[in-house]
Amino acid sequence: MPAVIAITSEKGGVGKSTLAVHLAGALAERGLHVALIDEDGRIGSSAGWAQRGVAHGTPLSFEVLEPEEVRPRRLRDLDAVVIDTEGRPRRKELRDLSERADTILVPSGVSMLELEATIALAEFLNTEGGARRKLKVILTRVPPTSGAGERAREDLRDAGLTVCNTLVRQYAAYLRAAELGVLCRDLPPKEDAGGRAAQAWEDILSLSREVL
Repeated sequence: MPAVIAITSEKGGVGKSTLAVHLAGALAERGLHVALIDEDGRIGSSAGWAQRGVAHGTPLSFEVLEPEEVRPRRLRDLDAVVIDTEGRPRRKELRDLSERADTILVPSGVSMLELEATIALAEFLNTEGGARRKLKVILTRVPPTSGAGERAREDLRDAGLTVCNTLVRQYAAYLRAAELGVLCRDLPPKEDAGGRAAQAWEDILSLSREVL
C-alpha cells in the first residue's frame, strides 16, 4: 500500500491546499507514482486547481481524486497518497485521520495565534494513540526576509513538537500558480512577477525529502 500523507489544519489561511498540490507535484517529480485526494468537499480547492490546469491546457502531472473516485485498485500501485483534508475538521475526523495516515502534516503560519492553534491541535492528536509519532508541523507563508520562521520553528520545538527543517516561504508565485492551475515550477516567466518561482519550488522539493 502507498504511504499516506495527510495535510490538515484547524486554522484557515495557512496554505493547506497549496501545500497539498505542490507536495504531490514534488513527489511526482522525484519519480514517485502519487495521487492527491481532495477530501475538502466544502471548498474543493485541490480539485478546482486541477480543473483550471486542464482548462488552460496544462494538466497536473498526477491524479487528483475526489473521495467517491477512490477505489483500492486505483491506489494499490501508488508509492504515495497525499490527502488534502477538510478545512477545520471535527475531532472525530481527526481521530479517523490519525488511524489512516502514515504522516500527518500540519501547516502553520508564524503568528502567535497560528502557533497557539497548531500547538492545541498537536496536543489533541498526541492523545490519539500513535498519532504523536506521525505528526510533523511545517511552517508556511513564512516572510522570506525575516527570522520569523526560524524563531517560530524553535518555539514549536521547545513546546515538544516535531517541526520540519524546511520553511515554505510566502511568494506570489503560489497565488499565480493556483489561478492558472499549475505548479509554481511551471509558471511561464511572464507570469512570475516576483521572480521567485524557482525558490518557491526548491522549498517544496526540500519538504518532500523530509516527508518521504
